[in-house]
Amino acid sequence: MSIKLEELLKLPSLREAKVVAGKEGLTKLVSSISVLEYTDVASLKEDLFNNDEFYGSEIVISALIMIKDDVEAQCRTIEHLHKVGEIGLILYYVGVFLPKIDEKVIELADTLGFTLIVMPEKQMSLRYSEVIYEVIEAIVKNEMASPSFVSEMVEQISGVPLPQRNMDTVLKILADRTRSSLVLANKNNQVIHAVTWPRTSTMNIFETVEQYKELSVDQVLVKRNGDQPLYISKKVIAQEGIPFLNLYILKEKDPLVLDTAVQLAEVVQVFINLWGKHYDEISTAELMKAIMNDESVKMRRLANILNIDVTAIHMMWIVETNNMEEEQLLKKVKEYVRQNYHVSLVDFYNGFLIILVDDSIIQEDPFQSANRLLALLDEKEQNFTITICQNMNNTTEVQQAYTNCNEYLRIAKIIYPYKKIFTLQEMNFSLECFQIINSGELAIEKILQPISPIREHGNQAEELLSTLTVYLLEGSNRFQETADILYLHKNTIKYRIQRITEILKYPVTKSPEVFQLYKAVAVYRMLAQIKEQ
Repeated sequence: MSIKLEELLKLPSLREAKVVAGKEGLTKLVSSISVLEYTDVASLKEDLFNNDEFYGSEIVISALIMIKDDVEAQCRTIEHLHKVGEIGLILYYVGVFLPKIDEKVIELADTLGFTLIVMPEKQMSLRYSEVIYEVIEAIVKNEMASPSFVSEMVEQISGVPLPQRNMDTVLKILADRTRSSLVLANKNNQVIHAVTWPRTSTMNIFETVEQYKELSVDQVLVKRNGDQPLYISKKVIAQEGIPFLNLYILKEKDPLVLDTAVQLAEVVQVFINLWGKHYDEISTAELMKAIMNDESVKMRRLANILNIDVTAIHMMWIVETNNMEEEQLLKKVKEYVRQNYHVSLVDFYNGFLIILVDDSIIQEDPFQSANRLLALLDEKEQNFTITICQNMNNTTEVQQAYTNCNEYLRIAKIIYPYKKIFTLQEMNFSLECFQIINSGELAIEKILQPISPIREHGNQAEELLSTLTVYLLEGSNRFQETADILYLHKNTIKYRIQRITEILKYPVTKSPEVFQLYKAVAVYRMLAQIKEQ
């Protein structure tokens, strides 16, 4: 059996540590240990951990130094770690860098069943290496003493959250346990799932599988991979006695024991029998991941199997979701998109729902379509936003657009609080405003100069600036739209805009002055938000 967390606490390096939350997690199996620290607080965001990745029963070491005074960030970290399968956190330097463990953090960890372990407080002499060495040594010794791993792997898989309990996760868990690359191919030898070990391996496993597809079952072949030996084995996965999948095991340097290959195949077989649905199909999530990671070869291979013409895709919608069941949401959006576009790919990526579509001539203006989708999704008053990215010519542009949205959506929502549909241009504009605010007082005053005459009008200033801000940023320069947003009469908006025109001595929609006004009110709104925090 794998070693349990409660057993690791008996190690000399952990003997003085205290469990302050999540004691129910002490009986969980531990497969590895890793270190987590931030170099920048801004790194604490949704894509710190890939939401569709499962790290497999790791325990994490951290001092949370960069977020030592941010309790909300600490809670978000705990939530992220739990979501990706980490089972516990060992906290260092409490009372040195981290003043104390807030009750909110403890309560959250207890609620999640996430074990929180605190090393002796106020101790600067603590070293990560001592715990890392002893934990890794204990895990390796345990694996060597217990070569049979089928039952413990099935137990570990059963504890994986349902949305992540899929074949890719199973192969990742098995690859980490056996330190081998695993490839699952269908009866035509098309690769449908593949995981490398280590994850950074550059070995072309697809070419290797094609080269050795005639390899006999229950044979371990030894080849050279550069200056290292490569051990290859193939096992057949059967359903009701009929072979339908091939499992390839590729192990570098260390010998591959045939019994290990047998156990790997048995775990895959058990998973299919107990939980497998559409196990011989490629998940569209894998294709989405290949596109977002700009993996051209993998993308084309998967797109060919799924019969999706990725070259026809020229538009991306990035949907921010909140508190809606993923399977239900995915089904609803896929049906909507299928009815309106010829080519489409819809799936989750890093917590966002990504919609990739072609330029179908049957489709109306994308903003009208996005509004219709929002109306469909908002029927239960869920909180959704959509970012529309048009004219995407290749996967590199798709990847960059996603990165910009992921980084700047939070800022865009401050600048445009009344909007639910954004554009990629608005994301880039939000970055520009953010950079201005971080450039110092001189740069800020220069940007705000166009609205300085309004700011000098005493009691009227805030009212007029608020109206102008909505009129330019969300009201589309229309009186009625602005009135609807501010819950005011249309004539009230007309009067205020006329008053602003008199103060500025030019119409607020006059070019090129309007460009400077637009940027000024955006920065003004951001500064107002900062003051309220």
